[in-house]
Amino acid sequence: MAQVREVNGVVRDARTREALPFVSITANNGETGTTTNLDGIYTLRHNRPITSLRFSYVGYAPQVIYPDSAETIAIYLQPTAAQLQEVVVRGTGENPAHRIIRLANQNRDRHRPENLPAYTYRTYNKFVLTATDARELDMSDTLQLSPQDSAYLKMRQLLSKQHMFLLESVTDYAFLQPNHTKETILATRVSGLQQPSFGIVAAEARDFSVYDDMPLFFGKRYLSPLSTGSTRKYDFVLQETNVVGQDTVFIISFKPEPGKNFEGLNGLLYINSDGWAVQNVLAKSADDDKRGIELQQQYGQVGPQEQWFPTELDVEITVPQVVLKGHQPFARLRTYITSINLSPTLRRSDFGVVALQQKADAHLQPDSFFQRFRPDSLTTLEQNTYQRLDSVGKAQKLDRTIRFMEYLTAKQIPIGPISLDLNRLLRVSAFEGLRLGLGAHTNDLLSERFTVGGYWGYGFRDEAAKYGADVAVVLHQPSELRLKAAFFEDVLEPGGTRLPFRQRSLLGDLRPALLPALDYTTHKSVALAGRLLRYGQAQVMLRKEQRRPTLGYIASDTAGGAAGPVYNLTEAVVSLRYAHGEKFMQQFNQLMPMGGEYPVLWLQYTRGIDGLLDGAYSYNKYDVRAEASFRHRTFGESSFTLAGGLVDGTAPFVSLYNGYGSFNPDYEVYTGEGFETMQPYEFFSDHYAALFFSQNLGKRLLRTGFFKPDVVLVTNIGFGDLKQPVQEAWPQAPVFQTMQKGFFESGLLLNNIISSPFSGIGVGAIYRYGPYARNDLKDNLKIKLTLSIAF
Repeated sequence: MAQVREVNGVVRDARTREALPFVSITANNGETGTTTNLDGIYTLRHNRPITSLRFSYVGYAPQVIYPDSAETIAIYLQPTAAQLQEVVVRGTGENPAHRIIRLANQNRDRHRPENLPAYTYRTYNKFVLTATDARELDMSDTLQLSPQDSAYLKMRQLLSKQHMFLLESVTDYAFLQPNHTKETILATRVSGLQQPSFGIVAAEARDFSVYDDMPLFFGKRYLSPLSTGSTRKYDFVLQETNVVGQDTVFIISFKPEPGKNFEGLNGLLYINSDGWAVQNVLAKSADDDKRGIELQQQYGQVGPQEQWFPTELDVEITVPQVVLKGHQPFARLRTYITSINLSPTLRRSDFGVVALQQKADAHLQPDSFFQRFRPDSLTTLEQNTYQRLDSVGKAQKLDRTIRFMEYLTAKQIPIGPISLDLNRLLRVSAFEGLRLGLGAHTNDLLSERFTVGGYWGYGFRDEAAKYGADVAVVLHQPSELRLKAAFFEDVLEPGGTRLPFRQRSLLGDLRPALLPALDYTTHKSVALAGRLLRYGQAQVMLRKEQRRPTLGYIASDTAGGAAGPVYNLTEAVVSLRYAHGEKFMQQFNQLMPMGGEYPVLWLQYTRGIDGLLDGAYSYNKYDVRAEASFRHRTFGESSFTLAGGLVDGTAPFVSLYNGYGSFNPDYEVYTGEGFETMQPYEFFSDHYAALFFSQNLGKRLLRTGFFKPDVVLVTNIGFGDLKQPVQEAWPQAPVFQTMQKGFFESGLLLNNIISSPFSGIGVGAIYRYGPYARNDLKDNLKIKLTLSIAF
């Protein structure tokens, strides 16, 4: 018989024919071994003849074969009835898996890639969107098919020839301590598009680390099975032990212990006795979060020091609520990491705030470039997907559609060298009612160095027109240094704080829409703004404003502000924003924030100048704001906002601080900004301090079969006082207090009572107490609707 020293092939499920990842393969009773990759492919080499091969996988019956002259062997494993065995405790009374888990916990710091000084690697990424049968139908008699069954059959025939969508990319990734990262998309190919402005990367799968106490698993934090004390919360079972040469691979299943209420995962850990490192991870949410996301990671030893490092990543996404013509859509993202260099020559100057960007010629790379990094050639289905969808894309002009979607996301629709501003089309607020309008700016087709634009709008409730114009010139592109001049006739919040560079979420602008009274304002300004060092942004502004309050009046009676007092202000403003570690990505022809883990700080100084440009007031105004979020392995996520301000000098009423209330009895919606039980202009101060705190416990407190809301505790505290007399009071001015004794409110939110994979609706109750509580108990309790989105 021939001596076989190398064997390769694919391991599949005997019933479904699906490839099985991380199948353990040992040769000659443990002399050497390997595991299959994410595609079920294996290659095993040995310096001695291979006389036996044992294939084992959790949930499947092991199989032993005896190779002869064959070098390529396909294996089909039979699933067993019992997927996971129960825990067996030895006579010592200790679960045998716990010792291994503790050893892996003790050694996790040495295996964290982020603890390395620096590294670089290249990735090949493939994203496939397809679908599988969501039901079983007998298609033998097609003459009796209903219209629904006919649509099902057509979809099944389509999926037998091609996928629904296919995307490939090749990227270069670099890391330098302490937190500098840079990823460049070298090549990208998208089915149906000729000039894609985006590429797929494995950011979410790469960021997940089982070595972290609370790893981020696709937007949510979960307790890691390797966190300290995890043996008290997780049920670990040693499913299998494989001896491979001098090392042993322990396969351990994990899931939350019954009765333990925490955000947990379930899956499998493959722990290698060489350094007690994680070799493979399979994980998914233990809770039914309606997303159906499963993650698989494979690690290998690289470099002279044989450092354990991720080499393959796999993500499978299913949205169970979505059914397409009788088929269940699902997506799969595969990432293969190669060219790993653990001793690269990197400098801080190599990294900027843009952590992800795409090369201008990324969409022009030929198929031969991708083939250099693919683990295998494209399948017939994948080749057909490109061919068919590329033809459809040309015919349907999908590139133009994608450009249109990009503009919608940026809220800009280009028409030649002019872009329409979607923010100006429609607004609804308590003060203006329905506001319709139109806005436009020049775009890059005219010039990349300057923009000119303007807008016009009309509020049907206050019966007043608003309009404005601005011009901006880019002085230095790398530092984003820009000179801008602006003019507008519009409305502003009296006693509000304007801080530049604030990024609001989709549901983060609810409070301005609930304000019952605003100041008609004539504004003229010139400002110089840009990036200061790596993580800072600065702006210097000189502005002249005429403010005409409407407090105490009916909006329609004060259109233009003629009935009330008039304040003429001239202000010089210096603003600074600092966000340590903040990063951005350049995708879809836009620069988008990626979020950060560090607090964000704003500092602002405003000088009111008497006598300059008709300014009538002289004062100094200081503003500070800090936002931060912290995660705890037991109590969830804590969010803080600290805000404070001081006005020194003779300032008008509109330049003081209102209490930052957000309660409007006509709109019972939780805004997440300000005091939820305080009316907007119930308090005014010339110096104040406020704390807004929320504790998101997730689903820890309430978790039943049908009722699984996210529980959030809220407490807001504010103090303020007014030392100077109010300037130029008018008869209809509202009566207000100063918060000198302290304003307090606390509440409980039950978010996502009704939820989908993308959004949720809940309810919250907030109670006002302390020195400024109402006499009637029911007037202190406010019930509000809560809204949330998953992105």
